[in-house]
Amino acid sequence: MVHSPTVEPAERTAAGEGYAKSRATRARILAAALAEARDRGFHKSSVARIAERADAAIGSVHYHFGSRSELLRELMRDLMADLTDRLAAATHDGDADFFERHRAELLAYVAYVRANPAHVRLADEIKFLEPDLYRHGVSDWVAQMTTRISAGIADGSVRPMDNSEIAAQAHFLLGARHFLEEMLDRDDQRRDEAVVDTYLGLVRDGLASERCHGGPR
Repeated sequence: MVHSPTVEPAERTAAGEGYAKSRATRARILAAALAEARDRGFHKSSVARIAERADAAIGSVHYHFGSRSELLRELMRDLMADLTDRLAAATHDGDADFFERHRAELLAYVAYVRANPAHVRLADEIKFLEPDLYRHGVSDWVAQMTTRISAGIADGSVRPMDNSEIAAQAHFLLGARHFLEEMLDRDDQRRDEAVVDTYLGLVRDGLASERCHGGPR
């Protein structure tokens, strides 16, 4: 009978500390990559400067991410996941209709853009530098919006549509965010809700059912 080698408590502790240190180094590198990208843009970010900001060896960057391109892809995935989580948290009210949920999401998005102004520019960069990653992010967002529109149709707040129109409207709502970003006054946060409500009025005119417009049920 073959016995597995016994791992002493001290060895397990050392291994755990090693993993924690490795995770901390990886997190520092990602934070440094974000700072570098904010300052210079993705296309001008270098592994040497990222490593210097992270107080890490260049070899550590390659060990954790393999390449500069993969590091930037991982950074963009993290940014997109963070934004998605924030928007999902803002729309957790199960009793709200489509337009109430969409308004809450838009206000959360505006707050995110204000807190992270460089992230919009970085998202635009990734569209050209990593088109496959960008398309994947767009597909995920459109799928989520398609589900929300379908739920709005089911609860009666959104007018009936077939699948092709639902998909088209989901893409429209994604593209319309650029309009929202351009309308924001960077120096006057008090106008944020007014801008969001004006935008939402346009969306409501195109999507709301007769019941939500005040017409017959």
